[in-house]
Amino acid sequence: MPSSTQISTAIRQASEQLLPRLAPRASLAQSCLIPQRHRSLHAIKILTINSPSYPSSPCPSSYPVHHYTTSSLTVRNEKTNVNQAPALAAAAADQGDAMNDSATQSEKQETRYYNGRRNTTVVVELATYHRYRISEIKDAKLIFNQAFKNVQDIQGRENMRFPKEIIWLMGAPGSGKGTHTPAILRARGITNPSISMSSLLATPECKDLINKGLMISDGKVVENLLHALLDCEPEVGVLVDGFPRSEVQVECLKLFHERMHELRKEHKHTPFKDYFPRPTFRICVLYVDEEISVNRQLMRGKLIKEHNAQVMRSGKGEIKEERVTDYDEMLIRARYQIFKDHYSCLLKLSKIFPFHLINAVGGIDSVMRIILKEFEYQSSLELEHDTYEAISHIPLATKIGIHARQDLIRRLEHYCETEPELFSKAVKFIDHEVSPMVARHAISGQALVRSDNPVLSDPKIVEVVISILSERGYAVTMDERVHETPKRVDPKTWEIILERTHVYALNVRFPQHHIQPLEQKF
Repeated sequence: MPSSTQISTAIRQASEQLLPRLAPRASLAQSCLIPQRHRSLHAIKILTINSPSYPSSPCPSSYPVHHYTTSSLTVRNEKTNVNQAPALAAAAADQGDAMNDSATQSEKQETRYYNGRRNTTVVVELATYHRYRISEIKDAKLIFNQAFKNVQDIQGRENMRFPKEIIWLMGAPGSGKGTHTPAILRARGITNPSISMSSLLATPECKDLINKGLMISDGKVVENLLHALLDCEPEVGVLVDGFPRSEVQVECLKLFHERMHELRKEHKHTPFKDYFPRPTFRICVLYVDEEISVNRQLMRGKLIKEHNAQVMRSGKGEIKEERVTDYDEMLIRARYQIFKDHYSCLLKLSKIFPFHLINAVGGIDSVMRIILKEFEYQSSLELEHDTYEAISHIPLATKIGIHARQDLIRRLEHYCETEPELFSKAVKFIDHEVSPMVARHAISGQALVRSDNPVLSDPKIVEVVISILSERGYAVTMDERVHETPKRVDPKTWEIILERTHVYALNVRFPQHHIQPLEQKF
């Protein structure tokens, strides 16, 4: 006799052949999602229920369903042959066609839901949960437009003012998103509180789905997110933790970026133009491997339990929330599997937005240093295109000194060989006016040299003087000032005739020397 596993495999293969016929009648929102084999989440349809051993368990009212089942066909594990699976699946589909044509007959059908364990009832697997999510990509635009319209109807279009900079933080479960969020906020100078999707979706219905390892309607997620973004101060940016998490949400993110550009273009020549800046999106993904993720979450659950037990014994402190996903290893691995399945969706964003993939396996300090490095200011990403193009030719301070040493040597060699007289004047000026003053201030580490020597009126000599002092280890800055002294008055025009004197000031800095004071001993 074939085993239950063989029966389930044969039925699964038959259902995949019938998927084009069944899929139009069973959308993701109309399917009951259950964990199977503790790893992946599957949308299932019950073929028959006639066993009195298992009481019915209606699907939650939040999931209206139209399942095509029959009470006349009895299928049980112990009586079903593997070879019968294709015929049974086809019979279920044909009955579904007939029932769809008759509303009265459809209302009489009874559908029951079970937890998917062995030896309960035979089910036909229509498609995995992830395959349904991918098939919904065509509806992403509809989902986003409806969510945006719902929010706009409440707020008004002129009040759809979102933060200019939005950091979208994603990561594997247990990667430390909550731990490292403050470091990211400091690196970007963001003072708005971060938006946590888990907090936005903290309703009892949502919590129940999350505890089962399931995901919430994308339309609800997007709508809640838009409301939260509008509550932020738009000038200082915001960090969103936990979005996007699916193919549909990735597409919604792209549509949101396009919509912000549309709003900016729409209000460009209105008094509201400053409220609609060019959006800057950054994607940040914290990554850890599966075993580290599992161990971290189990440890977190253990520590929370110990903390709560201590609070209960002592009566001091606050009880922390205990999450089911911090204790059940199977659920933890299921969550990590969802992250892995959706990671390819996140990678698509790297072609559109700045993408930061951060290895979060190390300690807190090492990961924080990586984050600060990744989120350094980048003018090409944050300035308007025209503004950046106008100033990009000016060298960066971090790069201007890369070849300064080579340029210095080249200048000195050039002047010494081609203009020895000019080079000699520069050396003489240093010997007579700079070196004596520097010697007097040897301890302080700084000397200010003022001179009205006319040789400094030649820019080439000034360049040579600075180059020689720099080569010898001094840091030099030079300033030129013009002093005007009244000399006489023109008796005809009564114009005051001024005498101009050029005074050059060289600020010479060098390492300060500390003198150790002598101790008096008595």
